Amino acid sequence: MEMAGSRENARESASTTCSQARPVEAARPGEVASPVESGHESLPAGVLGKTRDRLRANDATWLAYHLLHRATARAGRFFDARARARERAKDLPGVNTRDYNRRLWTDYDWSRSGEEWTPSAEWRQSLVDDVLVPALPQDADALEIGPGAGRWSGELQPRVRSLVLADISPAAIDLCRERFAACDNVSFAVNDGQHLPAVPRESVDFVWAFDVFLHIAPLDQRAYVSELARVMRPGAVGVIHHPGDGGSAEGWRSAMTGELFAELLHDNGLLPVRQFRSWGPGGRFELANPGDVITEFVKPRAM
Repeated sequence: MEMAGSRENARESASTTCSQARPVEAARPGEVASPVESGHESLPAGVLGKTRDRLRANDATWLAYHLLHRATARAGRFFDARARARERAKDLPGVNTRDYNRRLWTDYDWSRSGEEWTPSAEWRQSLVDDVLVPALPQDADALEIGPGAGRWSGELQPRVRSLVLADISPAAIDLCRERFAACDNVSFAVNDGQHLPAVPRESVDFVWAFDVFLHIAPLDQRAYVSELARVMRPGAVGVIHHPGDGGSAEGWRSAMTGELFAELLHDNGLLPVRQFRSWGPGGRFELANPGDVITEFVKPRAM
């Protein structure tokens, strides 16, 4: 069941006119304390030396707990990697089932409109100026998958001819309906996390999904890519942010990889243009998670 408080807070920030349909400005990130020197002139060499040093400074029980933690952490990483590999090989959803995602994003506290994932206002503006806008065709009919509370939709809406917002969460679509109620170029669709039945064949010039495919299982991403091949016009452009390294512990991030995503595109007649994780002058800005990538791709024009 959706949290009533978060819905009310999000509704209070909803736009009353189309020109006001803008995302919440990100807060400044906190200052990071500078590292200090330890004061040690040298550290014990080798595993045995480090173990003796820690035993002298602590006691045998603490050392046993510490060593068990190290051993189980390594085992956990090994088995987690095997689980991610099996998800990819056997088309298993892992933790990121569609039902789980529907419940998660329906019950989510959207009071900050998704800006809690924005490192800084400067980072956000650069992503718009250096990634979204250069890829966006002129006078485009656009599709955003997983808009949440409209974090990026507010950037797309004034720049496109039409915008379809499709999300697995009915609560997210309700928030977007309220936020963009005065915008006559925005339509809304609740989908099943795989298909886009509300989007006609070859009706889209631009596709955008950010912070969304991170939590979609590879088999569901495969279905989505097939749907994108159907709805994209020849010459259309897509920009999707997704895991590039095969996921993370306990499956919070999808088991997708950069290579597998490129393979899915090729299998459906779509062409990867580039995969990257930094942008802006000199690559100044980058994705928060070093294992993530952004893939830009196109649907080729008929020869």
